[in-house]
Amino acid sequence: MSQKEWTIMIYMAGDNNLAVDMAYAMEQIKGVADAGTESPNLFVYYDGNSPAIPTLYCDFSEPRKPRYVRSYKVPNKLCSVPAKENENAADTRSILNFVDWCVNKVEVENDDEITYGRRAQKYALIFSGHSLGFQDIGLFKDETSGKSMKMKDFYGVLQSMVSTKKELEKDARTLHLEGEDRDIETTVLLGQKLDLLGFDSCVMGMLEVGYQFNYVAKTMIASEGSVPSAGWTYAKILGCLAREQNRNVDTRKVAELFVKEFIRSQDAYTVGGVSVDMAAWDLSRFGPLADAFDGLAEVLLACFLDPNSRTYRQMARMILQVHWQCQSYMYDQNVDLGDFCELLDQECGSVAEELGDNDVEWLKEVQTQCRKVLKELKKTVILSGFSGGGYQYSNGVSVFFPWSREAYEVSRKNYESLWFAKDAKRTRLSWTDFLKMYLYDVSLRKFEQPMDDAPAGAKFRYFSGVKFDERTASVMGVGNGSSKIAGQEGSKIAGQEGSKIAGQEGSKIAGQEGSKIAGQEGSKIAGQEGSKIAGQEGSKIAGQEGSKIAGQEGSKIAGQEGSKIAGQEGSKIAGQEGSKIAGQEGSKIAGQEGSKIAGQEGSKIAGQEGSKIAGQEGSKMAGGGASAFFNSLRLFKNIESRWNISGFTKKTDETDSAD
Repeated sequence: MSQKEWTIMIYMAGDNNLAVDMAYAMEQIKGVADAGTESPNLFVYYDGNSPAIPTLYCDFSEPRKPRYVRSYKVPNKLCSVPAKENENAADTRSILNFVDWCVNKVEVENDDEITYGRRAQKYALIFSGHSLGFQDIGLFKDETSGKSMKMKDFYGVLQSMVSTKKELEKDARTLHLEGEDRDIETTVLLGQKLDLLGFDSCVMGMLEVGYQFNYVAKTMIASEGSVPSAGWTYAKILGCLAREQNRNVDTRKVAELFVKEFIRSQDAYTVGGVSVDMAAWDLSRFGPLADAFDGLAEVLLACFLDPNSRTYRQMARMILQVHWQCQSYMYDQNVDLGDFCELLDQECGSVAEELGDNDVEWLKEVQTQCRKVLKELKKTVILSGFSGGGYQYSNGVSVFFPWSREAYEVSRKNYESLWFAKDAKRTRLSWTDFLKMYLYDVSLRKFEQPMDDAPAGAKFRYFSGVKFDERTASVMGVGNGSSKIAGQEGSKIAGQEGSKIAGQEGSKIAGQEGSKIAGQEGSKIAGQEGSKIAGQEGSKIAGQEGSKIAGQEGSKIAGQEGSKIAGQEGSKIAGQEGSKIAGQEGSKIAGQEGSKIAGQEGSKIAGQEGSKIAGQEGSKMAGGGASAFFNSLRLFKNIESRWNISGFTKKTDETDSAD
């Protein structure tokens, strides 16, 4: 049998509320193969959330000969994982094992001959599941294990997948690998860039995400906004590859066809209020696009050098106006890059007209940089489309632009670990620098210090609350900034920032991205599933099955069955069955059954059943983790506040005596 043009692998992380929709999608994919022998090699990894249905490896490459293989029965997996019926789809080893099976190990019958693996000229890998852009929150959420994937680990597994034999052997030498570990590390999976990387998941259409993956794929398909739970219309999207006129066409053309087919298939659902978007990208253009965008960030930063200047005040108002009007996604924390630049260009033009010829050079410079970004965006986006009014100003690529300092802070660790932030930081001022300046200074309403000498009748503020006793810390020197005890800020003991001891950024020693040694998929070094080092399955070290250390079955330490410590069955501590503390059955405090406070049954406030706001039933936005995450934030008010401040609308004699 001759090698096919395409091998398409679809990874369905459905151990969550998406399981049923993914089962329907899997049937669509199987139907594509039934269209004829010219269909591509088609594989599906399906991990549902029913304990009765095991994780499946599916081969739909041959018409009317579907194969459903239980993952735990697949022998000789590349990376050692427990033989569980329900796998953890959020484990990077699950991705590696599935891809290895598709291209190296699946049994293929060719007349009387049996071969292994379905290789092809081109490869596509599509991920279906929950996601939230660059955030780790809920990425491919697996409810059985309670795990999500980290973006850093996800990038690492894709990089390993596309590496050549020469690159893998170089890594093995660098890491001094021998024996089985070396064999695992040097196993070639694809050995070439993915021709198409797809995300049937929410908010992955970000500049920051595209930049992260521009070295592992040639093209990428993603959505800036939410993707309905039903996901992609696979029958139409993949079916286009089986048509004769679409064979042996350029990969960019294939990506364009995917977008066209999906958007047109969604038009019938706009009557139900559904809005979707999708874009195909040329990932080789993300470097120039990021450079152009950082150029715009530098010009904007220059406008905020002097807080007393007219330029500062006008630009602050202009960005606020543009930010407010711009097409947005992810709880309005992302904006469409093209729409942002177009609106800012227009706003600069309007202000320049009002000012005449006086002091408008800075406005022209901002306009020039906006147009450079738009020019690069046009080269980067192969095709972008939308269906429904919710995403009507989408241009194909979004960027993180939160409204408040608090929203940036909770995302800071994830955001600043991205290649987009790291690479730019080495060479020039960047969008990350702009966000810090704008959110921490320009748009922030700063804290107003109390005035002891406020006149009578004026607004009056004063510090309130308890005062902390600092004497113990100062006398004992505990946690004092002047000490550099191991593990404290200012020391460089192993495992701390600033050192390059094993397991730290900057080293590739055990436990680092790009290796499969300790802490990584495919190894059996301490701390990994498959080893019996302390804390692992098969050992009886404290905290494991078979031991009776505190917190385990068989012990009655606080918090366990058989004890009545607060929070357990048999106790009536707040929050438990039998008590009526706020938030429990039997009470009608806001947010409970029987009340119709915003966000509850009976109301259709954003983010609840009946609405399709991101993070809720009906979308693929990070599986419920997103709503809890964002509901805890003050997303739109950028006001500096403190817990220990009180005040009155006017100062009176009684107020004075209260002091």
